[in-house]
Amino acid sequence: MNTNAKHTPGKWTTKIRQPGTMLTVENETGEYVCSLLGGDEHKQGNARLIASAPDLLAMLKSAVFYLEANRPKGKIREIFHQLNEYENGVMKPARAAIAQAEGGAQ
Repeated sequence: MNTNAKHTPGKWTTKIRQPGTMLTVENETGEYVCSLLGGDEHKQGNARLIASAPDLLAMLKSAVFYLEANRPKGKIREIFHQLNEYENGVMKPARAAIAQAEGGAQ
């Protein structure tokens, strides 16, 4: 996993620059992360989703750390089944999402 993510740091927020025309996502210092043209509900939803990306990435990384530290335990057959579900159903998709967010393999 890439621990040196290259993205605008800080908490991101959405701002309406020109009602109905332009939205922006900015960091705490006002640096633009991106601009979205239009102001309909879909664009506002997209802006909120983009603004939540740093928090979502941090939470996903915390969840992966926790899950790796608390792997399933039990009888061998049960462990194999649990680990298969755990790896393929949870950990692989989570690691892939983290890698994509940090600019790694997609």
